[in-house]
Amino acid sequence: TKYTKQPITTNPQTPKRRSSLLPEPQNKSAIMTTSKKTIAVLGALGAQGSSVVSSLLEEGPEAFTVRAVTRSVDSDAAKALIAKGVQVVSGDTKKPESLSDAFKGADAAYIVLNFWDPAIMMKEEALTKEVLDVAKASGVKHILYASLADSEKVSGGKLKVPHFTMKAKALEYARSLGFEAVTSIEAAMYYSNFFTFMKPQKDDDGTLVWTLPSKGKISVYDPNTGTGPATVAAIKDPAKYNGKEILLEADLLTCEEMVAMFGKKMGVPTKFQYVEPKVFAGFGFPGAEELAEMFEWFDEYGYYGPETEQRKHSSGKEASGAGKLLTCQEWLDTDAYKTFGEL
Repeated sequence: TKYTKQPITTNPQTPKRRSSLLPEPQNKSAIMTTSKKTIAVLGALGAQGSSVVSSLLEEGPEAFTVRAVTRSVDSDAAKALIAKGVQVVSGDTKKPESLSDAFKGADAAYIVLNFWDPAIMMKEEALTKEVLDVAKASGVKHILYASLADSEKVSGGKLKVPHFTMKAKALEYARSLGFEAVTSIEAAMYYSNFFTFMKPQKDDDGTLVWTLPSKGKISVYDPNTGTGPATVAAIKDPAKYNGKEILLEADLLTCEEMVAMFGKKMGVPTKFQYVEPKVFAGFGFPGAEELAEMFEWFDEYGYYGPETEQRKHSSGKEASGAGKLLTCQEWLDTDAYKTFGEL
């Protein structure tokens, strides 16, 4: 069998960070005393964070003071948010102490760290705990944390999947700090991963071939539209969502089913090729072993782990509201996949 090695793309270079705030807080005391809740959103220009910012803005100008936290305060995307009335504040999750101004006066904070940033990876748990410490010291009341399942605990140590397990351990830590409310907002696998992280290779006959170590169904969603609605629902009712784990599953499909859908939508021949996890792990690109173990986790336990009363697959749809979590076909019909360039 011919295996096609999968390339993994890393994050593009990050624009240089500026230490000052943009814009300068207009009136710090007014921010502190206003009846509107102030919501700090980390990773505000990323897929998940930008969705939270958008959903907060959709509530109207009187609903929330939205504070977008980013290293890229000089970017066009940041300036576009300022034009919409968003406070854009400089902060870097890799330097948790830099987040003090971002959290100061915030009632709630959406916290997400990107494991796949080479400067984070195995430091994710420790960095997240430091970020949570800063949030607590700054007086944040409600934490909305982008966590995932504890694959190591669920599998009895058989599977580590660090970018899952470290998030779960950080969630436990958040719950130990005495915040008024802690809500877990759990992303599913991105549809877009199949066009970025897990791009296909093109065969000699033009067929797009996705080679992955996956047989079972995977929970999937679009982070750009699907993260915000449930997060805002939780922000509005912290008592209801305190201690809850909201699973943002929009669809449940095998890789083979999705690849067939991609081909039909794009009008090109596509093929899914299964490869054993051990073979995939040996492909040699950065993150290959981590991804191989992740797919083993999916096949044996499901993306979110065993479904329980606390961890219901329907929880995301219930919190988000009807039609907010796009199915794979609905996402394809938006043509969002085209933004990732030619395959």
